[in-house]
Amino acid sequence: MTVLVLTSEEDVTADMVIARLIDSGTPVFRVDPEHFPGRVNLTARSTAGGGTAGNITTEHHRVELADIRSVWRRRPGPPGHLVTVQKEWVSLESEQAFYGALRALDLPWMNPPEAIDRSRYKVWQLRAAQEAGFRTPRTLITTDPAAAKEFASGAGPIIVKSISGRHPEEPPLTMTTSEVPRDADFSGVAASPTCLQEKVDKHADVRLTVVGDTMFPCYISSPGRTLDWRFLPVEECTWKIKDVPDEIRKSALRYMAAAGLVYAAFDFAIDADGAFWFLEANANGQFGFVELATGVPISQTIADWLTHPPTPTEEA
Repeated sequence: MTVLVLTSEEDVTADMVIARLIDSGTPVFRVDPEHFPGRVNLTARSTAGGGTAGNITTEHHRVELADIRSVWRRRPGPPGHLVTVQKEWVSLESEQAFYGALRALDLPWMNPPEAIDRSRYKVWQLRAAQEAGFRTPRTLITTDPAAAKEFASGAGPIIVKSISGRHPEEPPLTMTTSEVPRDADFSGVAASPTCLQEKVDKHADVRLTVVGDTMFPCYISSPGRTLDWRFLPVEECTWKIKDVPDEIRKSALRYMAAAGLVYAAFDFAIDADGAFWFLEANANGQFGFVELATGVPISQTIADWLTHPPTPTEEA
């Protein structure tokens, strides 16, 4: 049985997991859906018994749909992305065909597409975090300059941050978190949705990587208590594996269950009193830098899950 890995060709973080799968003798089929149609082909047909059969092929490899044991949807491009003729139509048809065929197989996913789509929205994350028991900073998302000015006049300093949470490796669609003066001109808010948030007087950050029910908490110390450690070189930060409070673990599992995720990378800020403040949970968050800096076996844990995903009975 084969693990299907959906990701870009340049995903070095995925390479770490694929190496573990190969070392354990687990067959792997890696493909980027953005090459479908073209370098990637799909055949799917309904069977007499009500199932779905077929295959996915590339120039040199082929996997039967019936031989797929699990799917890792890491960071793939969208189906039809590279076509040049009737792009809008072909992209729509390609997405329906490719993911429709895979969803019809009722396979274990890390993570299910619908779970990723739902949990990438900042407002949804904040609500789900509060319901899971996390403490969240006071937050406003608005295109109303008056609302932004009123929010800024409240108690304590505020910051502005990206709503989409794009990673620093994806310029120019990234924005570092920055502090906003109380007397700032908020007229520009009308041109684009803006996320303002209460600033946490943090003394450390925590990246909590969750794989199934296994957790890897990494405490991050950065020079000058920077607002966004992601924009710093790795060597300028200090990385330390240390346990998190039990209530944080319980809240993380509640969040994962509500989101329908089996993998997520949580980011927290810790204040002077040791309180954890939820910042975000990325369903496709990077983990390679944590493993390389600390030696924790995140890639092996992901490989183990993909090789032996829990059955519905085990998850219940």
